[in-house]
Amino acid sequence: MSLLRLGTNDSAMSRALQVLELLDMVIRDLDKGTLTMAARVCKDWSSVALGHLWETQTDLFPLFKLLAPNGFELKENKLAFKDLPLENDWRRFCEYSNRVKSLKVDDTDERYTHLFDTFARLRPFHLGQNGNLFPSLRKFEWIGPNETSLLTRSVLFMHPGIQTFSITLPGSYVHTRPSSTLSQYIDHSIARMPYVKHLTVTLQGYMAIVEYAVLQLVKGWSKTLETLTVPKYWTSTGLIEALSSLPRFNTLKATPDIPGVYDPARRFQPNIPPSNRLWPALEMLELAAPFREVIQFLQKNPLPPSLTALVVYTPRMESREAVRDLCIEIARKCPKVQSLCIAKCYSRPLQQRLHPTLEECPSVDDLQPVLDGLNLEEFAFLHEHPLIFKEAKVEEVATKLKDIIFLELNPDPDYEPATYDHRDFPSLKSLDVFGRLCPNLTKLSIYLDNTGIDLKTITDPHPLVAMDDLIIGGPGLPDIGREEALLFLSKILYEECTVHSGTVCRERGVTLPIAQSRRDFWHAVKEQLPLLIKAREEEVKVIERLYKAIQRCEKEIERCGGDTSVIGNLDVDEEPPASNSAQPASPPPRYDESTL
Repeated sequence: MSLLRLGTNDSAMSRALQVLELLDMVIRDLDKGTLTMAARVCKDWSSVALGHLWETQTDLFPLFKLLAPNGFELKENKLAFKDLPLENDWRRFCEYSNRVKSLKVDDTDERYTHLFDTFARLRPFHLGQNGNLFPSLRKFEWIGPNETSLLTRSVLFMHPGIQTFSITLPGSYVHTRPSSTLSQYIDHSIARMPYVKHLTVTLQGYMAIVEYAVLQLVKGWSKTLETLTVPKYWTSTGLIEALSSLPRFNTLKATPDIPGVYDPARRFQPNIPPSNRLWPALEMLELAAPFREVIQFLQKNPLPPSLTALVVYTPRMESREAVRDLCIEIARKCPKVQSLCIAKCYSRPLQQRLHPTLEECPSVDDLQPVLDGLNLEEFAFLHEHPLIFKEAKVEEVATKLKDIIFLELNPDPDYEPATYDHRDFPSLKSLDVFGRLCPNLTKLSIYLDNTGIDLKTITDPHPLVAMDDLIIGGPGLPDIGREEALLFLSKILYEECTVHSGTVCRERGVTLPIAQSRRDFWHAVKEQLPLLIKAREEEVKVIERLYKAIQRCEKEIERCGGDTSVIGNLDVDEEPPASNSAQPASPPPRYDESTL
């Protein structure tokens, strides 16, 4: 789309783009190259294009370049300004820094040390807003390699307008306890950014090392804090007790990439005193603790009816009894939950290779309390052992999940059962049931056994009309022909849907050759399926056109007074009438392609 045509104020297009919502939609759909061109050559678009180009910065180097018209030089293998920034350089810097709304700084890159020092010493206080050079900044993320980085550099960018703050603490805290500098830094952060709503604190280490600092942040922003994101295994007793009384707090979630370290010496035993202000706005809660400790927490402490999303991670392998008891307690204490995840620990190494019996494996019957008691839209269950889910129960379960959008039923267990019958797990046939009973399902991850199935018996399967992702795991090697699987899936999936293997190879888990074989099988299906689906869709269109052409022929025959019974029933295959003569049959009539 060319932006040069939009400069005339009297055009209909320009008048339409005076609507801010439409203008924002157009701008966000353009690539950086087009926006850069617009900023340079189109006066009407320059300001808005520059705003979108500079609103998110993940590196300070483009900003430092504005202060270095003569470039940089190396000092001790670190960048430094060739000449100190002048007044005009600072004014040009402010012109662009005013547009920055989101800033991420990775201070572990030591190349910028001298640049930071110069920036801190010379930054003008007569420019910007009361010396604040980033007045539009609302989201600030800092990755600090040491305490000096936190206290002397990150505070340069803090101001009361920041509402989202993310801090990665120094990696040295994994081995040594923080000094008093960390408390001083937190005090400065709270004072300079008093209205933070969304906080993220990360460190690949134990929560106990920095728990006092996290609690200091939570209490400092107790009136404004709405969201807290921490490593998975940092949901400690003290943190839950501190968050339970915050008036606006609604979400506690885990960082996806940094799980933290579980400390088995610390028990998860929050004791929250009953109060009318308990969890007044809570909507989402992620907990990481052994299932038995989570069960005790749910039994002793009330949760609000506003809670709609619950995630429970375990740091150890749980028995099926613990799984069942947890489901019972969740169904009893969290009746309004619509999104539920019960997950195993991926970071824990597997101690030995196991082949569990069916009695040791969790069963879909153990999940029945949450399936019966909750109106789930998203549900995930992940365990080291396979989930026993008999084909005969698929329809019963799908009936209870009629509103489900996201469903993950343990597609990637680490171990496979010692002995089992193929009827202990569903097959590809179950997809027909989900297509019939779960019309909103967009992502399905499931453990299937396709041993000895005959997909040809399903002549008219129900399509998964909303499906975007299908992830399939299963025991043993795929016992089904690729062509047969392709033909069946082409009948129930659309071209936009992708198919993946759910098998994950971990040391002492599913062996690499088996995992690779399954991956290759489903990867080949994924590559060929879109073409087959497209061919089938074209086939349906051709058949529809043929039916319409035949119907037109029938009407024309009737108009001419002919008999249409010779055409027969379109839905029934009929044998051609026997010939009364020995003459060869005449060739089929030619049809004008325009009628088709």
